[in-house]
Order: sequence, then C-alpha cells, then structure tokens
Amino acid sequence: MTKKSDFDPKEWNSLMHFACIGVSYKYSTRDVHSLGDIVGFMRELFSVQKYLASAREKYGNLELLREVINELLVACKSKQDSLSNGFDDFSNLGPPVAKVNQLLADKSTPEEARAMRAFVYELAFEAANAAGDGFLGTGPKISAAENEFLHELKRALIDA
Repeated sequence: MTKKSDFDPKEWNSLMHFACIGVSYKYSTRDVHSLGDIVGFMRELFSVQKYLASAREKYGNLELLREVINELLVACKSKQDSLSNGFDDFSNLGPPVAKVNQLLADKSTPEEARAMRAFVYELAFEAANAAGDGFLGTGPKISAAENEFLHELKRALIDA
C-alpha cells in the first residue's frame, strides 16, 4: 500500500493540488461579492465536506486515498484558508494531470491510481453541482463553463 511517506514534500503537494483541482476551478471562477454568491460558496463548501466524509468510507481501504481525504477535510475546516488561497486557472488540464498520473504510475498501485482519478472527478462534480447561479445559488447547478471543465477533466483522467 502506498502512503504519504512514499512521496517527497513536492510530490505530495502535486498530489494534493491534483486532488482538489475541481474545487480549485470552481472557487477560482466564483465571484463572491453578493449575499447570493456567499450563500452559494457556503453550500459548495458544505457539499465538498459532505462528499469527503462519504469518500472516506468509499475509499477507506486505500491508505493513500485515506491520507489525501483526511488532509482535505482538515483544509476544508479552515474557512479562512479556503477564502484566501490563490486558486489556479485550469484552462489547460493536460500538464498537471499528466504530472500526477506519472507520479501515481511510479509510486502507487494501479488500483490506487484508478481510485485517485475517480475521487478527483467525483469531488469536482460535487463542487460543481452544489450550488447554482441565481438567487442564493438556487439556479441551474452546473453552468456551461463547469460542464466544459468537467468534460475536459474526465477526458484528461480517462486518457491517463
């Protein structure tokens, strides 16, 4: 079984960056200036926390995923960090996905790599589907831009 200790700090940082690529995309495109935007942001944050709790059960048999999920849960509990982190623009998913796929191929089992890719997509989908546009985030859940991002992410993960 692969563990956090199998990665050097830079590799682990890349893996964590990869794990929250969908959440980062969602928050990098959200403009939090109105009450509705703030409510939508909070709904997304709670949705991500809820998904991570269920993912702990789903992927708990894989130590690598368990450690990634636990670290993400700790990060989600700090609203200040969530609001102040500079999120990247993921207009080109190829390089970060390829980098981590190679890292996973070198350091993890095929089962762990598949599970990590599935987890990343599921987390991105949960963040995108948590709140929509419109009054208090009650509008359409997945925008055209989010849908395009999810398709691009899925292609990048499947082509791995």
